Amino acid sequence: MRPLPCHSRASVARSFRTGFALIELVCVLAILAILALVALPSYNAAGNKARRSEGKILLQTVLAAEERYYATFNRYSSDTSTGGIGVGVISEPQAYYRLAALAVSSDGQNVKATVEPQNRQAEDPCGILGLDSSGRRTSAGQDCW
Repeated sequence: MRPLPCHSRASVARSFRTGFALIELVCVLAILAILALVALPSYNAAGNKARRSEGKILLQTVLAAEERYYATFNRYSSDTSTGGIGVGVISEPQAYYRLAALAVSSDGQNVKATVEPQNRQAEDPCGILGLDSSGRRTSAGQDCW
């Protein structure tokens, strides 16, 4: 028969120490908080960029309707309900953009539409987006188109 192994005090004390100490848990939470602070602005910027496509679609819809009107009447219209344009002033489905202005030149040969961000998109640094009949794009920020 073999004798039973003798346990030292240190090995017995180590075997009772399981789980995490409070300082370890605080360190992990601090690291997670720092990662969240770094990732959150990037996440918000990506969301703004994705929602910006709604404003671009609204602009392109308005300009396409204006081009159809121009093909029929040889001039642009400043009234979105005239001539079957029928474009609403608020985009769908979340209404992140609304049609801010539809400016037609005095001779009716040029048109510029602008959309304004609203609701969650109001914080977008690109601000008001614009598009005219010659294809020029405008915005308040860089790399918005």
